[in-house]
Amino acid sequence: MPEGSQESLVMDDFFAKLGEEIVDVDQETFDLFSQSPSSQDLGMVDAAATSLELSVAGRDFEIAQSPGLLQSSRGGGTTGAAVWRSSVRIAEWLAWDCNALFTTKALHFESTILELGSGISGLLPCILNSKVSKVIATDQAYVLKALRDNIAMNVTNSSTSQKRKSSRTSDGNVKHAVKIHTLALDWENDDVTSVLSENNLKGGVDAVLACDCVYNYALIEPLVQTCADICSLRSYSDEEPARSEKQTICVVAQQLRQPDVFEQWLQTFYRSFRVWRMPEELLSADLKAGSGFVVHIGILRLEVRR
Repeated sequence: MPEGSQESLVMDDFFAKLGEEIVDVDQETFDLFSQSPSSQDLGMVDAAATSLELSVAGRDFEIAQSPGLLQSSRGGGTTGAAVWRSSVRIAEWLAWDCNALFTTKALHFESTILELGSGISGLLPCILNSKVSKVIATDQAYVLKALRDNIAMNVTNSSTSQKRKSSRTSDGNVKHAVKIHTLALDWENDDVTSVLSENNLKGGVDAVLACDCVYNYALIEPLVQTCADICSLRSYSDEEPARSEKQTICVVAQQLRQPDVFEQWLQTFYRSFRVWRMPEELLSADLKAGSGFVVHIGILRLEVRR
C-alpha cells in the first residue's frame, strides 16, 4: 500500500473516533458552558511559589517559577511565567495509554510536535519526549531560559519518577536524544513561515499543540493565524490523497473561563479549520464533562491551504 494511502487510513480511523464534526459555533459554546459553568479562577497551580513539585503520570517534576516576573508590568504579557492547571491535566492526558492520538497512530515515534505558548514549565515536552521523534517548544523570548532550565531538570525517557539532569548544547537547547528544542515565536510580530523555515521546519509538523492559550480577545486572531500558517506548510489534495502529505493535526486545550472569549475564538478557528470536540470516552478523568476543561481538534480547511 502506498505510504500516502496508509497515512490517509490512519487519519480516517482517528477522525472516525472523534464523532460528529462541529457545525454550529453557538451551539457548541452553549453546550460547553451549560454543563460546566465558567470559572473565575485563572487556573494557576500556585502563582506565589518559586518552585513546584508535581506528580504527573507517575513521574515527579520539580519546576521553577518566577512570581516576580508574573506580577511585573512587562509589555506583551507575563502569563508564561507560571504553571497552569491545564498543563498538568493535558500532560496526564497525553501520557494516558488510551490517548487516541497515539493508539490510532495518528501520532507515533516518528512524529514531530510543535507546542505554542509553552510557558516555563516544560511539562508537555517532557511527557512527549518518549512518545515522538521531536518536540519544539515555543514561546516569547523572555520565557525561553526558564523553559530550558525546567526541561533540563525534568526530561527523561523513563516512565518512572526518576529524574536526571541533561546537558546542554551550545545554543542552549536540551541535549537529550535531540528530541526537545526550544524556539522563540511571537504570534503577533513574527513571520511564522520564515521562522519555521529558518529552523529546519519548512516541511511542517505532524501536530500543533496549544494549551490554555485562549484567554483574551487580543490574542485570538494571532493565535489562529499562527496555527493556520503552520498547518498550511503541509500540502494536501482531495483529488490525489495518495500524493498528499499527512495533514497537521491542531490540538487546542483550554480552561473554560469567559464564554464570550471562547465563542470568538471558536468562530475564528472555525473559519480556517474543520473542528471536532474530543469526546468523553477519549478523555482522561480530569478532562471529562463538568471538569471546566475542553480539548478541540482541528484540520485546516482545504480552501485555506496555500
